[in-house]
Amino acid sequence: MSGLIRELIRKPLIKGMLRRHLKDITPEGARAMVKTILWQDIEVILGIVGSMPAFINAAAAAVGTLADEVNEKLSPELIKGFAESLLKDVDPAILKDSARAVAALSSNILKASPELKAFIIEKGPGIIASGINSCTARLNELCKQDPKLISSFITSVIDNLDQNELRDATLNLAEAFLDQRMGLISWSCKLFKRRVEKRLKSLGM
Repeated sequence: MSGLIRELIRKPLIKGMLRRHLKDITPEGARAMVKTILWQDIEVILGIVGSMPAFINAAAAAVGTLADEVNEKLSPELIKGFAESLLKDVDPAILKDSARAVAALSSNILKASPELKAFIIEKGPGIIASGINSCTARLNELCKQDPKLISSFITSVIDNLDQNELRDATLNLAEAFLDQRMGLISWSCKLFKRRVEKRLKSLGM
């Protein structure tokens, strides 16, 4: 597969076509493309669905390699500038609509697939824990660099959330954590100490 892609992107004609199509792509065009792929030939979509496990594994490996390569060979300043230029052109309304559609599809699939739900329950915690470990390590690093960064980010996110749904979700999460044996008293004491230190620091004490 990589050999085929390498040969294709070497050809000026292919690169020119790809550049033109990517430049002119629109949300409406993307929706039409999906409908065409889905319903033009049902064998195509069945073949795609059948190859999903291999595709997911390959996509995960590709994303990891992309992150490693970009991290090693591009400067943080260049990546930051590029990311900022991309985000300016992203339509939040389209992202929100896409997330809603994916959530509805996922919910329906889980309702109709007890075996998939069992797989998620069995394998999901390990996968999520691994992701959380990576995220928390990075989060702690960011907090050391800029203590106000995460707080302002979370504030901005919460301002755009459905407050009723957020309240119920946080209550559900709190109950789930309280059911675990995580040294809640010790954790609470550390949290209280950090809040006091933060408040004293903000007061210049």
